[in-house]
Amino acid sequence: MSWLNRLQKPKPPRKQVLYFAQDNLNGRYFAVVRLTWFCDGKIFRISEMALHNYDVNVMEQLISVVHEALYEGADVSALCIATAEELGLEPT
Repeated sequence: MSWLNRLQKPKPPRKQVLYFAQDNLNGRYFAVVRLTWFCDGKIFRISEMALHNYDVNVMEQLISVVHEALYEGADVSALCIATAEELGLEPT
């Protein structure tokens, strides 16, 4: 019954990725964010958004987007004019 044991073993959880880099973005945006969503361990959807530097509370918007996406299991890649420290991120 070893084949039955293999079927019952859960797959190890996928490690999430948070990529962050500081860039001037040619002064057009505060941040550009790409979210990669997964289903059954495979890429399901990719979405991108640009947060404009003239929006009110843009820093809070970015923090909220990153937090929600990570909570829901997505990978997050972000380029931002602010530093990681300004956003409360700790480099690893």
